[in-house]
Amino acid sequence: DLNIHAWEAFDKGQDVHMQAAPSQAELLYKNFKIMKEKLKSQTKETIIEKYGNAADEDKLPRELLLGQSERQVEYDRAGRIIKGQEAAIPRSKYDEDVYINNHTTVWGSWWKDHQWGFKCCKQTIRNSYCTGAAGIEAAEAASDLMRANIARKEAAAEDPTPAEDKRPATWGTDVPDDLVLDDKLLADALKKVI
Repeated sequence: DLNIHAWEAFDKGQDVHMQAAPSQAELLYKNFKIMKEKLKSQTKETIIEKYGNAADEDKLPRELLLGQSERQVEYDRAGRIIKGQEAAIPRSKYDEDVYINNHTTVWGSWWKDHQWGFKCCKQTIRNSYCTGAAGIEAAEAASDLMRANIARKEAAAEDPTPAEDKRPATWGTDVPDDLVLDDKLLADALKKVI
């Protein structure tokens, strides 16, 4: 480390040489280490002064550091607490048991046709308002009506009624044989053209 420091100091313009003046190089290296530590501690103090020291402020209690406490808890044979501290129930980061829009059950309490919904009104739209039993009846009536319409459409597709094929006579097309023209209107149209 001393050799490397002497080389770098010589490259930066200091008049020091390890072989020519080893005492001078060693003294320069010691001074460099002292100044480096001083600058490091000064920078640390400046940062702590500006932002505070979170490591010193919230020191853990002694019993937590050693993994011991003076609290006494008694358990029965099944492992339930008889006397002492109750076991804390861990809380989730997600909201639980939140009833929105007059619903009496939570979102996701009902599943149908690969969709989640509310069990109280069987709605699969998350931000819908609860309609209760009336909404369930209306949904069942709508699904019954939909099934009836689908069945009627399938029956109509299976037994198509032949439609009469009437082609209107248009300019440039073949005139059908059963076309009847009014002679008076035909004569008037020919007079206008000529």
